[in-house]
Amino acid sequence: MSLRLTRRLINQLFIRRFASNDSSVTTTSPPDANKELTTKKSSEVSTPKRAFTLINPKTAHQIKRIDETPIKNEMDYIRHRLTENRVKNIPIETDVLIIGVSVLQFLPLLNYVFRIQGAIKGSAIAYFLKQRTPDTKITVIERDWNYTTSSTVLSAGGLRQQFALEENIQMSVYGAEFLKHIREHLSILDNDPVPVSFHHNGYLLCGSEKSVKLFEENYKTQTSLGAKLKLMSANMLKEQFPWLNTDGIAIGCYGIQNEGWLDPWALLTAFRQKALSLGVVYLNAELVGFDKAQRIWGDGTIERQLDKALILSADDNRIYPIDAAFFVNTAGPWAGEVAKMAGIGVADEYPVALPVEPR
Repeated sequence: MSLRLTRRLINQLFIRRFASNDSSVTTTSPPDANKELTTKKSSEVSTPKRAFTLINPKTAHQIKRIDETPIKNEMDYIRHRLTENRVKNIPIETDVLIIGVSVLQFLPLLNYVFRIQGAIKGSAIAYFLKQRTPDTKITVIERDWNYTTSSTVLSAGGLRQQFALEENIQMSVYGAEFLKHIREHLSILDNDPVPVSFHHNGYLLCGSEKSVKLFEENYKTQTSLGAKLKLMSANMLKEQFPWLNTDGIAIGCYGIQNEGWLDPWALLTAFRQKALSLGVVYLNAELVGFDKAQRIWGDGTIERQLDKALILSADDNRIYPIDAAFFVNTAGPWAGEVAKMAGIGVADEYPVALPVEPR
């Protein structure tokens, strides 16, 4: 999910100057001269020493999988952090902020995209954005720096194409083609990417007499989008899989190509190393909230937008604001909590909550 600033605000994006101790904000006039724009100025402060440890791409593969630091994500803990006088007024600016569920460890000063808690989704999004727009500055924060609670590494790494939703089918077909050419996509210089150990083995889905029509409709959709499948009757299933008890089974669908499983940790590492080589910045930190800007126009319309993300650094236990034009929520099971911090599901403008929560 992407939390995007409106086009009006994007047209008014400003560049903060760090050379001076004066961190006041300068904005352009609004597109509509009849509307009035109210802005805030931040107090004068000295530039703090950056307290983030940046990843060295040469040693990124040495990151251990065991996290010896307990994760503290209770709301009381977050409120305690926010109420203490820890917030620094010098913003870290980024184009894209990608928010994951790990500890924060990428950071360019001027970013366009800020990703919140990424794991494999975050690193993949960062990679594809960099491929399309190499000059885009992207920051990814990871709360669980070793991915011990990440759905990515806790999954079986399965790849299948048998879905009813066209978008899921298309993503799976593309994913299979991507893996076939992974060396072309994720290699760094002349080095091969981390081997993901993909094992080809089709999924077999079976249904009763009531499911025959649904299977046939799905099969037609799946194959029209490039999925390589075989629709089988009960007799065909019994012949090809003699160990299978076909009592009550009337139809089956078997993946004959581009289905199987892989090592999710290896694929995550390959995406992450490639993103690092392209200039993506990873930060070991935790999102604890957003600063929200309120603008009142001449007609009385109140417009509320995300101004900065507040991140708790794992290195110095301080909270830092980060500016970005786009915030990307890839927090997985915690995406609903991140959405609430952004006002989705709790504010009048966005009354519908994101129905995602950890089990």
